[in-house]
Amino acid sequence: MMPDAERHNRVLEAEAPALFASLSPLGRRIAFPRGIPFQADQARQTRYNATIGQVTDGRGSPLPLPSMDAWLGDLDRKVSLLYSPQPGHAEIRRLWFDWQLAQAGRATFAHAGLPVATHGLTHGLAVIADLFTSPETTVLLPNPSWENYDLVFTGWSGAKLATWDFYDADGAFAPQNLAEALQRIEGRLVAVLNFPANPTGYSPTPAEARQVIEGVLAARRGPTVVVVDDAYQGVVHVPGVVRHSLFWDLAERADPATHVVLKVDGATKELLFFPSRLGFLTASVTGAAEASFFDKVNAAIRGTVGSPPGPSQALMLPLLRDADATRREVAAQLAPITGRFEALRDALAATPDSLWRPFAFNSAYFAMIGMPDGVDCEAVRRALLADDVGTIALPEANALRIAYCSMAAEDIPELVARIDRALRDFAR
Repeated sequence: MMPDAERHNRVLEAEAPALFASLSPLGRRIAFPRGIPFQADQARQTRYNATIGQVTDGRGSPLPLPSMDAWLGDLDRKVSLLYSPQPGHAEIRRLWFDWQLAQAGRATFAHAGLPVATHGLTHGLAVIADLFTSPETTVLLPNPSWENYDLVFTGWSGAKLATWDFYDADGAFAPQNLAEALQRIEGRLVAVLNFPANPTGYSPTPAEARQVIEGVLAARRGPTVVVVDDAYQGVVHVPGVVRHSLFWDLAERADPATHVVLKVDGATKELLFFPSRLGFLTASVTGAAEASFFDKVNAAIRGTVGSPPGPSQALMLPLLRDADATRREVAAQLAPITGRFEALRDALAATPDSLWRPFAFNSAYFAMIGMPDGVDCEAVRRALLADDVGTIALPEANALRIAYCSMAAEDIPELVARIDRALRDFAR
């Protein structure tokens, strides 16, 4: 084991016991190497800097191909065309934290440090999986959930998978199922929360959110890592539901002896910047524990993707510097998505004697339609393809997922009509 890793482990064991106890063998073993990036950072202000192997003009600025440079407009060349620091550029980390605080209606927050930039939100999840999962870990996911969770959290590490039913028999959100599952599991646990979610498209009411938070914090049978996936944060289409991340309330109340709370988010959905591959990871640790934990996070980044993408950071910087204007732009671009949500909700409600099982949805980009008894969702999906309709089959819930975000509102009633017709054909 690296000497630095041992030092960081001692700090974490003293300051963040649940985090330390939850670390995987890899998580305990790694620390950020004191090689080229480390030494180059120490030499950043030197006059004669011969540390980093990247082509520059000799004075610290990039030397891009002229044809590439012509496409960059007013973007900061040093951010977009030079290697990014492993945790991301300091300004974008600070601005993103401020953006997230504003989303939660907070001015300050003392229970977490600045986020680290990752190579997309999925990479943030993969870093968490590297640091916290092993065959001795149970990963608790909602059922249904985003299919990539299983691959990210169990595919490499061999962690055990457990699930809780997101909906009850009537298609309503069932936070009591989460609380019961958390109480059943003993030992090291990684619990993933995702509101609003893919594929369910549901955000909890304030009362339901309180149930989730209480259920998570009451689970004390072993160290618990709570992963709050905020990919679709703020994309809410109805009043009376929670718009902000549950991370802040959980991190504020979590006991470091039993819980560590991690937040993953990114530009993909929040800024409608889908190919950006720029995400962020925030943790409910501060002080010496924060420094030691993020040393390990940076080691995981260095050892996989190297560093987060510079061009994406350069594109985001002006947006975050003028956050109020960017919020107005995001709201304007998402307004049609609310219209598509309403079109789907109304079309489903207006279908007489429908055979599908309804599932509650109120946010994000998705809705689920459960199949009637005896009808297989994959068979329906294939039949719909022949009728010029594309949906996603979810065998774990025997349902179809509809991504209404990618459809024109005026086409949604016909989509629903064709699904209804297909189900009636199967029921004959």
